[in-house]
Amino acid sequence: MNSTTQNMNPSKQKSIIGRYRPNIVASNWAEFFKDYSTKKSELPLLCLGDALSILSDLPSESIDCAMTSPPYWGKREYANGGIGLEKDYRDYVKHLVTVFSELKRVLKPKGSFWLNIGDAYRTKRLLGIPWRVVFEMVDKHGWILRNSIIWNKVKGGMDTTKDRLGNAHEDIFHLVKQTTYYYDVDAIRSQPRKARVVNGAVVSATGVSGIRYRRQIEMSTALDSEEKNRRWRRLTEYWQM
Repeated sequence: MNSTTQNMNPSKQKSIIGRYRPNIVASNWAEFFKDYSTKKSELPLLCLGDALSILSDLPSESIDCAMTSPPYWGKREYANGGIGLEKDYRDYVKHLVTVFSELKRVLKPKGSFWLNIGDAYRTKRLLGIPWRVVFEMVDKHGWILRNSIIWNKVKGGMDTTKDRLGNAHEDIFHLVKQTTYYYDVDAIRSQPRKARVVNGAVVSATGVSGIRYRRQIEMSTALDSEEKNRRWRRLTEYWQM
């Protein structure tokens, strides 16, 4: 609530806040989902409950994209239990794959699934959990793995271990149901840097100034006159391209 809404009368205030409040449902997910799917709304529908139960209640091939970062194995304590608290990491892998199998059912044929998952140690052994999950999904449940992306965690948590390097990355996997799917690479493509003029000097896309480079050639004691002339010509041809 901001200063604008605070100064309004209560009924109008409630009306405006209500427009931006997401829909949160804790039961009858299929019914609410069907109703939500027929409306044009900028507000999200938040389904509160067990992930497997909710997915099982949704219609097949109804979701365009899914993205999740499930609880990592053995990292957190939850009052009511749940995924991540299994005593054996193999049960953790099994539980995740079961959820993702149901997710595959509700995902549209041209949809995508993005999975971020971290690894864990057990008695000094790095378990390779992310890849165990993905191999199970691909080998036994028909998923197609399109990308393995490294999330370089520059500001990761403290790692005080003294007998190995710290783990400063996590895996992000892109999985699909079929070989043809929706993908707009131009939406995320970085625009290449271009040459520009700064204070009358041309600066290349990599930050090299033509004037500065010419000066370096001129002052060089390692180049003879012929080599200097050749490099000046090449520099001139480059800027004329």
